[in-house]
Amino acid sequence: MSGALREHFPAGFTPRPEQARLLDALEDALAEADADAKAPRLFVVEAPPGVGKSHLAVTLARWSDNAYLLTSQKLLQDQYDREFGDVVQVVKGRDNYACERYPDARVPTSLGLCRRPRGPICQCPYARAKAAALAGPVFCANTWYFATLRHWHAEQLPRRRLLIVDEAHNLEGQLVSVYAVRFTAAEMKEWFGGTLPRLDTADEYRPLLAPHVERLDAELEAVGRALEAVRPPDLEPDVFLQMPPSREEVVLLERRDALDSALARLRAFVEGEATEWVVRYPPEPGATLELTPLGVAGEARALLTECAEVTVLLSAYLGPATAVAETLGFEADDVRAFATPSPFPLEQRPIVYRPVGALSRASLPALEPALFAEIVGILGAHPRDKGLIHVASYAVARRLMADLARRAPAEARRLIFAESSDAKAAALERHRASAAPTVLVSPSLREGVDLPDDFLRFQIVTKMPYPDLGDPWTAARRARDPRWYAVETAKALVQAYGRSCRHAADYGVTYVLDAQFERFLQHNRPLLPEWFLDAAHAALRVSPFDS
Repeated sequence: MSGALREHFPAGFTPRPEQARLLDALEDALAEADADAKAPRLFVVEAPPGVGKSHLAVTLARWSDNAYLLTSQKLLQDQYDREFGDVVQVVKGRDNYACERYPDARVPTSLGLCRRPRGPICQCPYARAKAAALAGPVFCANTWYFATLRHWHAEQLPRRRLLIVDEAHNLEGQLVSVYAVRFTAAEMKEWFGGTLPRLDTADEYRPLLAPHVERLDAELEAVGRALEAVRPPDLEPDVFLQMPPSREEVVLLERRDALDSALARLRAFVEGEATEWVVRYPPEPGATLELTPLGVAGEARALLTECAEVTVLLSAYLGPATAVAETLGFEADDVRAFATPSPFPLEQRPIVYRPVGALSRASLPALEPALFAEIVGILGAHPRDKGLIHVASYAVARRLMADLARRAPAEARRLIFAESSDAKAAALERHRASAAPTVLVSPSLREGVDLPDDFLRFQIVTKMPYPDLGDPWTAARRARDPRWYAVETAKALVQAYGRSCRHAADYGVTYVLDAQFERFLQHNRPLLPEWFLDAAHAALRVSPFDS
């Protein structure tokens, strides 16, 4: 069997030494899993940026000929489609496909005629993409969509040989988001007669919400009967399926779908007494009430074990294997860990430490002038280079843009602000297409972004990426497990650093401006991979004023 995995490496490419070593180790582990029912079936694979994790994922998928391949975001799905479209079958959510029955307007299939109870059976673009992915050897989707299909739509996705999760350091957060129960202000008014009060604990909401289940269930049945009555009598099914829906039918269909969704969320919370829930309910008017599970260990284990015989988690850095196992509901002995060092010399991926002060929510207003001045200086040192500035929030990004417009207009004109998650793709495209030395600014470009060579020669980590303790879920999760908070910070830091050097001939410098960087390294060295520590310790040995 030796070398069997390597034989499935993507055509036209040769495995690098690091890839070959990982594939050989994974091959042995897969053989052991086949031979021994008690062998570990959760594989944690850590490979630094530039090693080529997507090639490893595709190799495993091709070898199995029966895999689910999940990514953390749609941008990565697009990358898999571009690079390996002959191998993977990509499917996204309904909103990404246009209904073909509206030639004069772009109507997503989520709002198209295919939502009618009996049809039309038109095999719209979404239905075709999903059917192709289910029938094909490699079903490629984003994790949120995949988990939503199983959890909220009760899709019976057949068990496959492998489940491969790329960028798996986000897995817990994505599952928490999927399993959260949310009601907008408009929905609360619609289903419960008004916005709900702000209560201290999630359990206090259960007696408020439980009485609405029976009432909404009865209303859903009534809507179903009304839809039955809408169909003209004695009409052939084929004729009915070709008829456009009447206004009455559209109203009823929208009501039915909204009731379905509200009831599913209500039941998940009301019947989920065994789950520890956290309340997210911002104080501003019109806020959404979100009831979020504190942990997803049980759900994660079910997802990973029911969907595949073996699960492979891929990332630059996932944290200690014991912590991964605990978070996802596995015993430590259920996990096998694989890792490889960075193949790139330090001089190609240096960190330069230039602390302007210990940045925190409290200190940021006082330190921002010095922080922005340092950014201007770094931009001036890279007048012909493209770059990336990692900021703490969209609000900080806006203040930076305004400050540079006054302080350094020429540098401000280089900046491209990715002002939301939805705007990332357009900002990246503009950055890549421009011949000017543009610099991206965003709090959400730490991962899933490939900017090799001249697309990124320098980047600035303005603030240590600690999870936001102003978020009730984050605060509760840290209180339950302080180590989790440090691991999440380390993961975010490593991901940001990984944007700077993407292949053997690439190079880029990472500036760190937050004085908390040094303290974090001192307290959390065992949590960080050696290839990152090499660069970090080299940065700390050099005086920031000598850099």
